[in-house]
Amino acid sequence: MAPAAVPLNIKWLPLNSKLKAKSQLQTSSRNIEFERVQLPEKTRNSTVLVLGGTGRVGGSTAIALSNLCPDLRILVAGRNREKGEALVAKLGGNSGFSQVDLNDQDSLQTALQDVDLVVHTAGPFQQAEKCSVLEAAINTKTAYVDVCDDTSYAARAKSFMSRALAANVPAITTGGIYPGVSNGAYC
Repeated sequence: MAPAAVPLNIKWLPLNSKLKAKSQLQTSSRNIEFERVQLPEKTRNSTVLVLGGTGRVGGSTAIALSNLCPDLRILVAGRNREKGEALVAKLGGNSGFSQVDLNDQDSLQTALQDVDLVVHTAGPFQQAEKCSVLEAAINTKTAYVDVCDDTSYAARAKSFMSRALAANVPAITTGGIYPGVSNGAYC
């Protein structure tokens, strides 16, 4: 059951909801037909920042979000402006790029201002000593999800639970990417 007050303006649709638009996603090996998610009116202006969006997993995440929910504003965030702007050109007018330094808390907090959800895909998580993105998300009251599959990082991230609850910030850690996005099933 969802928390009583979620700062995200996203209302999840029941599995039996009628989806209105169909699209095709071309991958290197096949075409996949899928139905677009029809977002409720208040959710259409939501902004999702995909941190690590210039990498393989983050780029795939941004493309999938853009295809499935074209009303979302997608901000691709990463170190490489050239790669980021190339992806933004593919995503279209409802997207943008933000250059972010994971090691600079001010840079992270600035990037998370006016963002409804941050999807943290900037790995490798195994080398991260801090949970700086999660910390910035809690400080800015931004909903958070990561694709971490490293147990040490996951333990550190889970130690932020009481802070996230006190700030009323939904935080999902260790969402993992295997066997999903990283194994080519959606790439």
